[in-house]
Amino acid sequence: MSNNKKIISVFGATGAQGGSVARALLKAGYEVRAFTRNVDSEASKKLKEVGATLVKADISQPEQDLQKAIEGSYGVFLVTSFDGTPVNTEFEQGSKVANASLKANVKHLVFSGLSPCQAISNGKLYVAHFDEKFKVEEYLRKLSLDNAAFVTSFVYPPFYFQNFLSYYKPSKNEDGSYTISLPQDPKVPLDMSDITDIGAIVAAEFQHPEKYSGKVVPFSGSFLTGEEIVKVTGKTVKYNFIPTEVYAKLFPGAQELADMFEFFTHYGTFPTQDKTIAPTITKLSTLEDYLISTNFKLE
Repeated sequence: MSNNKKIISVFGATGAQGGSVARALLKAGYEVRAFTRNVDSEASKKLKEVGATLVKADISQPEQDLQKAIEGSYGVFLVTSFDGTPVNTEFEQGSKVANASLKANVKHLVFSGLSPCQAISNGKLYVAHFDEKFKVEEYLRKLSLDNAAFVTSFVYPPFYFQNFLSYYKPSKNEDGSYTISLPQDPKVPLDMSDITDIGAIVAAEFQHPEKYSGKVVPFSGSFLTGEEIVKVTGKTVKYNFIPTEVYAKLFPGAQELADMFEFFTHYGTFPTQDKTIAPTITKLSTLEDYLISTNFKLE
């Protein structure tokens, strides 16, 4: 499909997902409007350097303002924002962008979604930042059904490798060894990926709307147990399993993450989706690839 310098508006363009998507779209020959709260940030400047047009806009704005910002775009990449606060506003955010995109005559919207934990677990587990995203997906599907010219596609990311450099960074023990602590059953494999792999997948969805209309593309570069994760580091690292009922009490908002890991343990990350699609689009990084590429060192 010829791009003819079609414009794609990318929400959260300075974030982990949006940044990768913006760069992949530029590489594929699209014009990119990079939506960001702060056009003067270092991440924004780097996007401008590689050819993106910076736009001061974000999903918290009124629908009318978003419509104006989106006007003239062929496509929109949308990722909603989970900030860990007690009230999840992702459906409000996502439906607002969906409506604005439709009114702005956008032809193709790609949404970064997640599995519906509540439905899959028969109501046992509600994970707001999963389930509210799925409500956005359902809303988008209905809009596509009612408006044939409005194509919607979906991408599902797993647990990020990047989490091992931040939230779940190995801690050093007195004997010089290290420990990775997770509320994931050590015998149950976890889907994981380098989040920057999302860019090539989303670019492919925009390039082939007829192929990916209504499709979900989940991606997973590694599917490893806790014991396998620590072996990949090549260092003396122990895996410490924190029971979810203990993890849930560690900090505000931990209950939701504990329920997420309960879901991973009992149902998997993508229990109803096809993981074989993404590797046909791009080579997915394994955990080992990621540790090498980031020059991962235990200090």
